[in-house]
Amino acid sequence: MGCCQSTSRDEAQSSPYLPSDTHGDSSSRAITSHLAPTSGNLPSPTSLRTPNASQPVSRGIGLTEHFNEPLRPHIWTSKRPWTHSELEREREEFFETRVTGRQEIWATLKMVVGLMAGGDLETAQGIIDAACITLPKGDLISGAYDEVGNFYQLPEPIISDPVNVISESGGSVIVDSKAETEEGTDEEGMERRREEKGKGVLKSGDTIKIKARLSDRGGPDVQVVMGKDQNVRVLARRVQEEVGLVGKGKLKIAYLGKILKEGEPLPAQGWREGHVVNALVFQ
Repeated sequence: MGCCQSTSRDEAQSSPYLPSDTHGDSSSRAITSHLAPTSGNLPSPTSLRTPNASQPVSRGIGLTEHFNEPLRPHIWTSKRPWTHSELEREREEFFETRVTGRQEIWATLKMVVGLMAGGDLETAQGIIDAACITLPKGDLISGAYDEVGNFYQLPEPIISDPVNVISESGGSVIVDSKAETEEGTDEEGMERRREEKGKGVLKSGDTIKIKARLSDRGGPDVQVVMGKDQNVRVLARRVQEEVGLVGKGKLKIAYLGKILKEGEPLPAQGWREGHVVNALVFQ
């Protein structure tokens, strides 16, 4: 009996769960003081929120901002044979089947491709800038962005002819741009002389009325009367004469997003009577 009471008393003294009337208060205070953090060990709220002023703050490029480089020609060699007619068909199909992005930007890029093919890089750059198009690397093969961030990707056969393009007869094609320019100047001079001598007088049934909308002003449209068989170069000169731009800059005629060939008449390039053409003015 005494052993049992002794055992109970020893167990009670050795148990960590002592009653509150013994040493429980001091023990609990010791445990609480050991576990509770002190105010000196806590980080200040300011140090958690405010970065170190001595550390540099990096600023990245915004999502709508892109690097922009000047336009440059894309030179490439094709692994498969391409002819001029095949490349023209490929480009027509490409631009007619675009469903992403903005159609006016695709039309502008098509115009730029045509100007680059003619060697008019300066005019092409002016159109790129006017349309707020950015080129990350200056080469269309790397794509282009419009002002709202849409991306436009063009394959190599769409951008330019390869250096190993072949003619329909099977030989390599070499274009003499200087000779082509001189030829165009001679044609224009002959057209002017023919009109001055009276040989260019046209009958009413052989004439067409064309409305041209200039890119450097809001209106009104310029109306020109010329022969059905007269080329686009004559139209451009007539428009310049009407608005007083002779000798003050270049003027290109565009229709349905495509720069027209100066040596061919309008109807031969798909123009329909009553439709308005665009007169792109470059100072």
